[in-house]
Amino acid sequence: MIRVTGVGVAVAFLLLGAFDASGALVFNITNQGAASAQMMTGMAQAAALWSARLNDSITINVRINAVALPAGQIGSTGAFFDPFSYSAVRQALINDMKGADDTSSTSKLQAGGGFSMLINRTANSPTGVVSSTPYFDTGQGGPGQAGPENNSTIRMTTANAKAIGLLPNDPTLLDATINFTTLQAYDFDRSNGISANQVDFVGIAAHEIGHMLGFISGADTLDGNGNAPGLNDDQMKFVTPIDLFRFSPRSLGSGGGIGVNDWTADNTSKYFSVDGGATAIATFSNGINFGDGVGASHWKDNLGLGIMDPSAANGELLSITNNDLRAMDAIGYDVVPEPSALMLLGIGGAAGMSRRPRK
Repeated sequence: MIRVTGVGVAVAFLLLGAFDASGALVFNITNQGAASAQMMTGMAQAAALWSARLNDSITINVRINAVALPAGQIGSTGAFFDPFSYSAVRQALINDMKGADDTSSTSKLQAGGGFSMLINRTANSPTGVVSSTPYFDTGQGGPGQAGPENNSTIRMTTANAKAIGLLPNDPTLLDATINFTTLQAYDFDRSNGISANQVDFVGIAAHEIGHMLGFISGADTLDGNGNAPGLNDDQMKFVTPIDLFRFSPRSLGSGGGIGVNDWTADNTSKYFSVDGGATAIATFSNGINFGDGVGASHWKDNLGLGIMDPSAANGELLSITNNDLRAMDAIGYDVVPEPSALMLLGIGGAAGMSRRPRK
């Protein structure tokens, strides 16, 4: 269900697919001022793609606007965050279990009040100030560990916190603002494909909603800590729910283990997993400054992994995929049907997305 408000825009209800929408997400979409009527309608269609698959009885409030974003950037999301204890988040995810992925992912979360992770680029790194060399931060003291605060804190979007019951379902609480650039030609009608010289507005809006829902990595903050003097490890309290499912073979290797996430900022490949890292599902981007030039709050570019890919080409119809839904499932949303049975949702109808040439 989607409520759209703004001058000249009617209230819209758009439910897609043969699914029970009785508990679907409610999106309350408001025009912050400059969004066109086409943008408002396109945003409602994008929200419907998510609400048709996420069965959480909450209201998510978002404002949208049209502004001149930097060249090459199509959309940007400013989500609101709150900090929660790791133990509270872990318990909330356990309480929210609905299917096989939930059971697997929560069973592999590290027990206790904190989590060990692979980290680098801290001011107090044992190999030098903001060194790129990874080390294990357990939160239990030792070289490079000023305190346990970053090992016991999860930073979560308010929408995500509502979904797992850590925030009340306040229908007036603003969850995010989303800006769309005025410097791009959009195709607002997905029914006949996307024009060769335009980008898929509904798909871009669905991408930005994905960030608001919680597909955001705190590794982007660590990626910005690479210049001296930097911050100590205990000040880097930016691990997000999706980061709990971010792994590499080295985070599972000597000194690490199943469930120990790789939160480093470098070009080592990191992947999404729901069994503590034993099985890779999809590859994450690594970061703008020290990774692959793309923000860590995305899938790896040009692999066709899902709506949370970081860029879009002219003429490309963007789709929510099973990868996207399994990620949302892991961070606490109730996906229907269970992700393992889903196909692409190519329905015709501070993170952000950029434009890429068609390849």
